[in-house]
Amino acid sequence: MAKNVIMPALGMAQETGILLQWLRQPGEIVTKGEALMEVETDKATVEIEAPASGMLQNVTAAAGDEVPVGQIIAVIVAPGEASPPPQASPAQPPQIVTSVAAGDPPAKSPSVSPVAARIAAENNIDVREITPQYGTRVQKADVLAWLETARVVPTASPRVLASPKARRLAAEIGLDLALVAGSGPAGAVSAADVTAAAAAPPPTPAAVPTAVDAATLPMNNIWRVAARRVTDSWTTTPHFYLNREVDAGQLIAWRQAAQARLAEKITFTDLLTKLLALTLSQYPRLNGMWRDGDIVLNEEINIGLAVAIEAGLTVPVIRRANQLSLQELARQRQTLVAKAQAGKLSAQELSDGTFTISNLGMYGIDSFSPIINPPQAAILAVGRIAERVVAVNGRPVVQPRMALTLSCDHRVVDGAGGAQFMQTLVEFIEEPLRTLK
Repeated sequence: MAKNVIMPALGMAQETGILLQWLRQPGEIVTKGEALMEVETDKATVEIEAPASGMLQNVTAAAGDEVPVGQIIAVIVAPGEASPPPQASPAQPPQIVTSVAAGDPPAKSPSVSPVAARIAAENNIDVREITPQYGTRVQKADVLAWLETARVVPTASPRVLASPKARRLAAEIGLDLALVAGSGPAGAVSAADVTAAAAAPPPTPAAVPTAVDAATLPMNNIWRVAARRVTDSWTTTPHFYLNREVDAGQLIAWRQAAQARLAEKITFTDLLTKLLALTLSQYPRLNGMWRDGDIVLNEEINIGLAVAIEAGLTVPVIRRANQLSLQELARQRQTLVAKAQAGKLSAQELSDGTFTISNLGMYGIDSFSPIINPPQAAILAVGRIAERVVAVNGRPVVQPRMALTLSCDHRVVDGAGGAQFMQTLVEFIEEPLRTLK
């Protein structure tokens, strides 16, 4: 039986993906599980595996096309099986009908994504005026860009009140009545006003600012869509922040002890991921999300790691982190970071994250306030470990201290719940060896 090839969803908030290239051509035999195509999303460039074995046929998307999630772009048929007729995709957009003058030939309606069609209709836009940035299909980003750059046509200036003689005199000397201050009733311009304005010295032109040279950076889809998502998160999610400074002395000792017995390189991110997973198991709301007006509690604890790559920021996910040993966490983190930097993360490695940790301590950052990765309910920011003087039992003591900032979605968790989560996490960090026994 023929198997449909669709544009996959690599994230809960993903709407489209850009097909970079087919790794197999129409008519070629493919094997289930082998790389079939490369897709770029807001997270990364990933290779998508063939969902079945057979012959690739009915390819409807070309390299560079931005395709809605769930749209059918090809089929795979079994050997000897007849190729099915092309079928309409569930995501096929409705046709947008625009009026034309009598006698004009009807214009061809462009291909439009459902989201783009809705936004265009809401703003009374003729989509035929929009040129797609990628491929031949008008997408949401194309309509939004058109709205941002559309020029507003100024309305006609109101008629200036003036006497017939003033109008005739102004026309003879080429003077714009709108520039003349009227002294008559209701500000009407008289002939004397025109004569006075003509005799007045011309105003000194204002200095024209010198244009500043500027360069526009090329924008890849990862950065462009990530920018849209963080903007949506910042403007629609009610963030609040909780800050704690923690004694990192025992965390340092734990890392040294673990490194002495394990072959994998152990980082502070590995240790914090282990402790985070343990804390999240006690506070399920922080592992939840806001979806369509409801709080959804995730059954798995899947921790995303914010990783900076050349194309932008990506968040690979360590799945079921609460079930992994420290050695397994370190091994997965090392693999995911390497694949992220090489642009080879799979769809599964980027999906279903329930909580995110962002560590900028290696860059010397003391603390920062991160934006929540939607649709998750929280994200933890980690700063550097630095020696600071603190008061212990009334005496100054030098301790290695680390700043933590928890960003929360106030729709899912309140201040008290977030504070209790942070208190438990701090206790685990300050006594990790006893906690994990």
